[in-house]
Amino acid sequence: MTENSRVPGGGRPLREWRDRHGVPHQERRAAPRTDEPRVQRVVGPLEAAWRKGNEPGAQSSVITGAAGDGDHLVESERHSLLAQEALERPNPHIEPDPDDSERSLWTWVIEDADARAIVLWVNPVFDFRDAREAEFTRLPGSDLWTICLRLSSALRASYRIASWYEEGPPPWRTAVGRRNVILAARDPGLPDPRGVHTIRGSWGQESSIGAGPLAPVELWRVSTERPAPASSRLDELTLPDGERAWVYSPGQVEAPTPLLVLFDGQVWKGVGLPEILDIVIAAGHLPPLHVALLDSRDRDHRWAKTGVPGGQVDTVIDHLLPRVRANWAVDPSGDSTLVSGQSLGGMASLWTLALSEGEVQHAIAQSASLWRFDIAEPLLNEPRWRSLELQAGTCEGAMLPTAQALEASLRADQRLGHRTVRTTGFEAGHDWAVWRANLINTLADRFRPQTAVQQA
Repeated sequence: MTENSRVPGGGRPLREWRDRHGVPHQERRAAPRTDEPRVQRVVGPLEAAWRKGNEPGAQSSVITGAAGDGDHLVESERHSLLAQEALERPNPHIEPDPDDSERSLWTWVIEDADARAIVLWVNPVFDFRDAREAEFTRLPGSDLWTICLRLSSALRASYRIASWYEEGPPPWRTAVGRRNVILAARDPGLPDPRGVHTIRGSWGQESSIGAGPLAPVELWRVSTERPAPASSRLDELTLPDGERAWVYSPGQVEAPTPLLVLFDGQVWKGVGLPEILDIVIAAGHLPPLHVALLDSRDRDHRWAKTGVPGGQVDTVIDHLLPRVRANWAVDPSGDSTLVSGQSLGGMASLWTLALSEGEVQHAIAQSASLWRFDIAEPLLNEPRWRSLELQAGTCEGAMLPTAQALEASLRADQRLGHRTVRTTGFEAGHDWAVWRANLINTLADRFRPQTAVQQA
C-alpha cells in the first residue's frame, strides 16, 4: 500500500488555485491517519447466558431435570428461549455497561444456517489491523451468530453486515492495507435484516443505523403523530456549465423564508431530506424555509469542483443564489441565507462564507476537509459574514482538533470582531447518519426563537 493511498485524494496532483478575487491558495494533502479507533469487543449477555450450561461443572438454574438426557432436553429448551428472546429484539440491542457509565453494550444477533463467517462493519470503529475482532461468533449448536461491542452511549453510527459462504478465508482476512481491508468488509455488506432504520451513503450504498441512548435525537422521529400531507415541492434547476440543483419549497408561505444552500444535494435527496423537512416543519421544530441542493454528481467532479475556492462555490454565488432569490419566496438578505456541507462540502461552505461578500452570512460546516486549504485568512479577510458552526466527530482522526484549532485561530484575531464561531464535537465518525441528525438539530437550535413566536 502506497502512502498516497492512505489519504483523501492522495493520487491526485496538488495545484494552486486562484479565487474569484484573484487571490492564490495552495492546495495541501492530508496527513496519513494514525489514530484508528480500536474495537472493544466483549462477551455479551446473550453469549454468556448461552455458554453457561456448556461450561465444565456448570449447571444452569433453568435445568431442573435429572442427569442425562433430561438435562440435554432442558438445556435445548433454555437455548430455544434465549434464541426466541434475542430474535424478538431488533439489532442492535443496547444495554448499560456495568463497568462504564458512559458506555453501553451493543449486541447484534443474526440467524444464518449456511454462513462460514460474518463480519460487522461499524462506522467508525472497524479495526482494519485485526478484522477478526469484528467477526460474529456462532453460538454452539445453533444457527445464531452474535457479537457484542462496548461503544459510547452517545454514539450514532451506520453499519453493514457481510456474510461469507465459500470455502477458504473471507476476503477481509486476506486483504492488505487499511483501505483494502475496510472495503473487503464494508462493500459486500448489506443492511441489517434485523435493524430498524437505514440510510444511503454518498454513492447510494445502503447501511443500517444504530444509536446509543445518549445520541442526539432525530427530531423527525420524536413525534408519534404524522403530519398532514405536505404541500411542499422539489423542483429541478438547471445551471450553467452542466451544474444542476433541486429547490425544496415548503408550500404556501405567508412571508419570504430563510434559504439554506446544501452541497452534495443528490445525497441529501437520497437520505430523505425533503420528507424530513416536511415533518419537522409541520411539527414546529423548524419554521418554513427553502433549501437549495446542489448536485456534486460523481467522485471526479466533486473532487475538482467541491471544496475549492472556485468551482461550485462560484456556481452558488453567481448563479444559484440569484436564480433562487428571483423565482422563489425567499428572503434575499445574506443574514437569512445559510450554507452547509459535509467533508469536501463542509470546506465548500467555508469558501462560500469567505468569498460571497456577505451574500451568505452563516455556515454549518460538518466534518470539513480543513486539511485541503488554509481557510483562516480568507475568513478573517471577509468582514461581512456573521456566524460559523464547525462540527466534527471524535472518531474522525484530526478533524475535530483541526476544527478546534481553526476556531481558536479565528477567535485570537481582532478582525473577527463580534462574529460567532463555535465548534461542537460528537461521538461519531465520518457518517451521513450523524450529519443528517445534527444538521436538523442545529437548524432547530438556530431557529428556535422564531418557531416559538410562530407557535405562540
